[in-house]
Amino acid sequence: MRAMSLENKVYRLMDLVSRHNYVTGLSMLEILTLIGLYSAGMAIPIFNLGLQGSAITAHIYGAITIAILGILILAAAMRTNELKLKAISLLNVLFILVAAFEGLFYFGGFVDPSYALGMAVGFVGTLFSTSGILFYCLSH
Repeated sequence: MRAMSLENKVYRLMDLVSRHNYVTGLSMLEILTLIGLYSAGMAIPIFNLGLQGSAITAHIYGAITIAILGILILAAAMRTNELKLKAISLLNVLFILVAAFEGLFYFGGFVDPSYALGMAVGFVGTLFSTSGILFYCLSH
């Protein structure tokens, strides 16, 4: 009897994640990756690590992962018939591009607070748009 309830829970989770052509699961993964990206990025100024070492490496690889996930979410959303989901996914990619563009300048040698602010705006926009995607998928 216990195995059946566990099996039913697994099936319900699979149905939830596969809803909207896997946009739900991808957005969950992007939010978790954003949390790690924030941790690695904030470790640099908090612990005065400079732009070398494992924290910056984790931050850059996390940013690459976010970019790939954003493109995958947009591609999966384009396969649906829901205009709102497509629009939020496109907005998500645009915020990722803002953060990446500002990050390239910041880590490219122009250490200026305005570029860090640009990365922060892109990060917050990405976090809100990804959360919007997740809530939209869960509510529809």
